[in-house]
Amino acid sequence: MINLLALLRFEPLDDDTLAEEALHDYARRVQQSGGQVVDREAEQLLVCLSDMRWGLQSLRNLLAQARRGGFTVRAAVVQAVLARTDPSHDQAAFTRRTLDTLLRLVARVDRQQVAITPKLLSLIQLSAPEYADLFESVDDPLPGEPRPQPVLVMVG
Repeated sequence: MINLLALLRFEPLDDDTLAEEALHDYARRVQQSGGQVVDREAEQLLVCLSDMRWGLQSLRNLLAQARRGGFTVRAAVVQAVLARTDPSHDQAAFTRRTLDTLLRLVARVDRQQVAITPKLLSLIQLSAPEYADLFESVDDPLPGEPRPQPVLVMVG
């Protein structure tokens, strides 16, 4: 089982309440699917998705909803690599590299897009191949990597 860590930014175009409602609705659906809301701040949501197919389809649906609904979604997804945690904490902790990659990806993503790395695309091709064709390479590599790697995006 491959867990995904997704950072989503919901930005209003006209009405602030539409983006806020979409954020709360998506968080609720993540929890109902067996995933976990790791953190929520203002217009930003960090979630761990436990079902790759559900996660990719939900992101695709969210992009379509945003396009129709008057708000913007910018998201990045990486494989959720857990760090060893203190058993007294009930929240999952992720490796620094996982979080760094996630932050670099989300900084590069445009409106109505979900960004991933080629490594995650390889895992998608193995675990959920029907979603692999949704991602296209963008020209600029991801900065800050020892070997710059391309960014792939799902567009809405």
